[in-house]
Amino acid sequence: MTRPKTKPPIRKPVFDEATALRFAAASASATTDVPAPPAAAASPGAPADAAGDPDRVSVTLHLKRETIARIQGESARKGKSLAQVVDKLVAKHLSKH
Repeated sequence: MTRPKTKPPIRKPVFDEATALRFAAASASATTDVPAPPAAAASPGAPADAAGDPDRVSVTLHLKRETIARIQGESARKGKSLAQVVDKLVAKHLSKH
């Protein structure tokens, strides 16, 4: 004979509405003090902005400083923008896989 399975009671967390509203209000006021990031300067020969071109997408990359320096050096050597060099590197890498 098998014994019936018992499920332990599920205890849901209790939220204090007033505390949650204070937290949300504090978060909203804290984000207005953050300065906006500087606008990116368009370099000559840069590809079209992703917002205006449906075939492009904006991507944020978190790279090491030495990697950024290498990409900047490569773009200066080739006379192209950073976006063009990174675009070509990504396309080259993805075509291998």
